[in-house]
Amino acid sequence: MRVRLVTVLAFAVVPLAACSTGSEDMALLHREITDVQRNIQELQADSLDKKDLQAMESRMQELSSQSMRSNADLAAEVQQLQEQIEALHASLELTTRQLQGISQELALSRSRLSTGTVLPPVTAAAAGAAAAGASGGSQAGVDEAPVTASGGSSSPEELYRSAYEDYMRGNYDLASEGFRDYMVRWPDTELTDNALYWIGECYDAQNDPAQALEIFTQVLEDYPTSDKAAAAQLKKGLLYLKMNDQAQGVVHLQYVVYEYPGTREADLARERLKSLGLTIR
Repeated sequence: MRVRLVTVLAFAVVPLAACSTGSEDMALLHREITDVQRNIQELQADSLDKKDLQAMESRMQELSSQSMRSNADLAAEVQQLQEQIEALHASLELTTRQLQGISQELALSRSRLSTGTVLPPVTAAAAGAAAAGASGGSQAGVDEAPVTASGGSSSPEELYRSAYEDYMRGNYDLASEGFRDYMVRWPDTELTDNALYWIGECYDAQNDPAQALEIFTQVLEDYPTSDKAAAAQLKKGLLYLKMNDQAQGVVHLQYVVYEYPGTREADLARERLKSLGLTIR
């Protein structure tokens, strides 16, 4: 009986053990399925995050490209403005230099007049007579010299001063004729080369660069040691640039820097070359 009871119990335990093992397997399988579903959800969420990240990266790259283009355009505009400012600065310096030269030469003329016989200023009628005398050329000569209000012939200093004043007033034709008349009547004074130089300035002021260039060349050829030589050389370089001949303009500006070091004209030439992207030490 005892043996039979043991046998019956053994057979009863086997199904229970089998049933218990099956339940554990089902629970384990359920957990695995749940884990798989969770992993799938996480992968889906991660995939969405990657797409958003890629979109953000693409947008950032687009904004960066736009910013780079904007910066490049801004840098180009700034460079262009800087070049214009430098060119204006060089032009202003040249104008200032010219005005200083006029003031100095007027002071010199007044000083000379104060040491001699002071004549009354040339009137408008006398200035017109000066122009007529210049157009008369060799036929008129000294006999047709401009006449002052007192009836006497004008002095060299007075005629020169009158031509300067006409230039400063913007009467360039009258100023040029006055300077030419001075050169014809007094060809060997220390102001003759200056008179020729200012004839060139008159042409330049009248926007006639070809004639101005010819006059400044004549200054350098006829008066190589003139105190206006550096200014004439500088003007030649600037006129070539005005005539869109940059190669010749650069050559003449470099010549000013090398041949007239330490002068204001050399500084102005260096500034103009710098505005063209050329650095001269």
